[in-house]
Amino acid sequence: MNSRYTPSTEFSLIVPTYCESQNIAILVERVHQSLSSYSYELVVVDDNSPDGTSEIANSLSQQYPVRVITRRNERGLASAVVEGFKQARGEILGVIDADLQHPPEVIPELLETVMSGADVVIASRYVEGGGSEGWSASRKIISKGSKLLAQVLLSSARGIKDPLSGFFLLRREVIDGVELSPTGYKILLEVLVKGKAREIAEVPYIFRVRERGTSNLTSGEGIRYLKHLTRLTGLQEGAIRFLKFGLVGLSGVLVNEGLLWLLTENLGLYYLLSAAIAVETAIITNFILNDIWTFRDRRTPGNRSLLGRGLKFNLVSLGGLGINIAILWTVTEVVGISYLISNLIGIAGATLWNYTINTLWTWRAKPSSEPISGS
Repeated sequence: MNSRYTPSTEFSLIVPTYCESQNIAILVERVHQSLSSYSYELVVVDDNSPDGTSEIANSLSQQYPVRVITRRNERGLASAVVEGFKQARGEILGVIDADLQHPPEVIPELLETVMSGADVVIASRYVEGGGSEGWSASRKIISKGSKLLAQVLLSSARGIKDPLSGFFLLRREVIDGVELSPTGYKILLEVLVKGKAREIAEVPYIFRVRERGTSNLTSGEGIRYLKHLTRLTGLQEGAIRFLKFGLVGLSGVLVNEGLLWLLTENLGLYYLLSAAIAVETAIITNFILNDIWTFRDRRTPGNRSLLGRGLKFNLVSLGGLGINIAILWTVTEVVGISYLISNLIGIAGATLWNYTINTLWTWRAKPSSEPISGS
């Protein structure tokens, strides 16, 4: 065991539950087998489950270090976790789902990583050795797309492979005095943006398929995630830059379409030649607008000449075009979604690529201007 551990160290593991009567006893037993040599408590925050989840958890408190908080008038995973944080006794806090998709056997490694100095340690599906069991192609696309969106919009999420994980540990001091008010399921994002973490680590794990019970995820979670992300972006300057980048992109569409029509209809050029000229002209106008507006604060000597930035932007844009086409084909042919919707997804993917690479390469910030905490 790590030399930094002492018997007085307390660890509180928060488990938000709703209708998990088939899983809670198994979870408690597996958690105890993993943490029997540690001083810990398991805090079950139940949203008044009609299937008797809280009653089962209460009965387990006779044998295991379990505390149960039953909420009568509130419901929601994220708010349940926040309530658990408030009532937890430990100096190290953790979050795990009750459905056994997060394997409790990983907790000791997470705990030891915190004890070795990390402020936040994330059980990650996207670092080497991690993964997701039994996911469909569409779910993988949605998961990676949601992750990429968070990384693009939130500087606190960049450099972190799995910022949307629901399985993580943190030191209490990270959220002391911080008002957490997440929407939906992604409380880790709230901690990363608002918390005071300096060192963040990631440990691989395999996300398992639910074996018992029914998933509490609904179609509305996607909308709640976007609302949460929108609110969090208001706390970071990257959102304003991304909005500017998007507006410049829309202007490029107008330039592209207008010039394509002008060259083909008025000058009589072959439409493919017109298209090539229109695309390159749109890339150039987008670069100029981004250089003087979106990334004006990054036009430093370290970013070399105007020509150098322009060449970089052109290369990135061509890469974005390839990504757009690749997503269009994949989502249409493999997932079976309409090509019109697939193209919108492709445009979104290309936009995220263009913004991310241009931010990190074409108009790279000085090292001190956008500190990134990562693994």
